[in-house]
Amino acid sequence: MNLRDLSYLVAVAELRNFSQAADQCSIGQPTLSTQIKKLEDNLGVDLFVREKNNVDLTDVCREILPIACRILDDVQSIRQIAAHAGDRHRNLLSLGGFPSLASYTLPEYVFRIKQHYPDLKLQLVEEKTDALIALLLDKKLDAALLALPVEQELLECRTLFEDPFMLAVSADHPLADLEEVDLNTVAKQNLLLLDEGHCLRDQALQLCDPLRFVEHDFRASSLETLRFMVKNGVGVTLMPSVAVQPEDNDIRYINIRQRPSCTIALVWRRDHPRSPILEILAKLLAYKPLT
Repeated sequence: MNLRDLSYLVAVAELRNFSQAADQCSIGQPTLSTQIKKLEDNLGVDLFVREKNNVDLTDVCREILPIACRILDDVQSIRQIAAHAGDRHRNLLSLGGFPSLASYTLPEYVFRIKQHYPDLKLQLVEEKTDALIALLLDKKLDAALLALPVEQELLECRTLFEDPFMLAVSADHPLADLEEVDLNTVAKQNLLLLDEGHCLRDQALQLCDPLRFVEHDFRASSLETLRFMVKNGVGVTLMPSVAVQPEDNDIRYINIRQRPSCTIALVWRRDHPRSPILEILAKLLAYKPLT
């Protein structure tokens, strides 16, 4: 038994057709059939039920198939690791983040990474959450900063920090002098939110009862636009702590009694060939202020 035979087995099992499997494996059908027969003889079992216009799996083949797939996947991972080891781009890492987070955390994170890995070249990608997840799944992005939960079995998540929300109001707003507010009592405020597709918008809507808050028709594309609108008294908004600018005299940031927060994690594919490096990176980026 060898890896080539296992690849033939998987191809026939998936396509249920010897001719199509042979084309996929770039060999002749007689050769494929001969190798499958040799594998069956070697194992002492029938793997397929061959009929005129149909190929079906035997019970023992159904048990063997997932093991064969895992072996082939592991071999592919080994090849990827070896390829990266000799790749001139092995020092390149692509890191993504969603817009309402990336602008405020990536500069600090790049500084940390460069301190520890000065030769590492970083490619930074700023996209909405769904786009980042798609890039990760398509193996077009090494890792991304995302808000949990991330409902994808193929992705690995490592928590970096908790990002509390604060209520942002203009300096002359009736609530501006308060140290703390209760979301349940801040009723009928004009609530400013990000545009559709931003995870911060979804989180704000989960926290704020739409029956008690009035969502403004204006939809911002960035937190900086929201900040400008709040300063000018258009409404209030929930601001993640990483984006708070306490030195700004035109806006007030008020603690929220319920202590709502967002969990930020570093996310990558479970089968990423550089998973050990990404584990180290996650520990490096776990939030603590730089000194």
